[in-house]
Amino acid sequence: MKLSRALLPTALAGALLLSGCAGGSPTADAAGADCLAPGAASKEVTVSGTTGTDLKLDSKTPVSAKEMQRSVLTEGEGSVVKDGETISVSMTMFNGANGDVMQQLPAAPVPFSKDQLTGWAYEGIRCGVPGQQIALVAPYAEMFGDTKAEDTQVPDLTEKDSIVLIMEFGEIGEDTGATGEPGTLEPGDLLKKAEGKAQSAPEGFPTVKLDKDGKPTITMPKDAKAPEKLSIATLIEGDGETVEPGDRVYVHYRGVIWRTGEEFDSSWKTGEPANFTTTGVIGGFQQALEGQKVGSQIISVVPAEDGGYGAAQLEQMGHQGDDVMVFVLDILGTVHAE
Repeated sequence: MKLSRALLPTALAGALLLSGCAGGSPTADAAGADCLAPGAASKEVTVSGTTGTDLKLDSKTPVSAKEMQRSVLTEGEGSVVKDGETISVSMTMFNGANGDVMQQLPAAPVPFSKDQLTGWAYEGIRCGVPGQQIALVAPYAEMFGDTKAEDTQVPDLTEKDSIVLIMEFGEIGEDTGATGEPGTLEPGDLLKKAEGKAQSAPEGFPTVKLDKDGKPTITMPKDAKAPEKLSIATLIEGDGETVEPGDRVYVHYRGVIWRTGEEFDSSWKTGEPANFTTTGVIGGFQQALEGQKVGSQIISVVPAEDGGYGAAQLEQMGHQGDDVMVFVLDILGTVHAE
């Protein structure tokens, strides 16, 4: 499961001079460099719906490009984002081969920095102005590097495919002087599993049993209907640092589908905890983590449309559109945002 927002940076550099743009599409970024040029593939992209939520690719497939290209679908107005600022970005990623949704990410502020953004994210954002919607088309390698397609966990994706990325930009924030994402922790700094005082889950929640290493087995209540609203409970209350919004959090987690009990993802399989910022994951994770203490174990029951991936993306992941996901998360460590 690719929970982390791949375009989030880890640090910000110093501010650059701002290039103004009263209206229409800018031709250069804040540093004066020409914007990434459009191409035949990006010019043909048409979409409908809301970026980051329920966007659909309407243009014919396959969409293919030998090199990255960028076209403006909707004009914005204002000044291009500059280094040291943040810009609100919503994003939808499609498999260009068949138009399937790979990921939908609702609007969230993204600190802008050339040094810390991934290459495709930087190219997509650097000429962004509020209100603008753009299409970025790139070959697989430009987006995923040496990662094998089978390791992306995206059904039917191959290394021969191109990726269609739609970004929509919102408000540009003031230069905060922040240094970006939090730092990292070494394995020796992390707990091995949740540690603290056991708590009873509310009635109707799945039951959780732990093996000696802490790996959870999750069992749905018999004949119980899955909740329609995001439901979160503490199973073990730790006594470590409190997780704040924007923190980097290290967790062991297991996720199952309520309807079948089937496991669809687990960090316990590899023995390596996952880490991500709380603002870069689905709401069902973010709300389960923020305000909790290191050492805690949390259960989060996540309907598709309330903290989850949405029906369209669930179907692309091979589940039913109304499936409810159940996560059990052990909070092993946190690094506060600066």
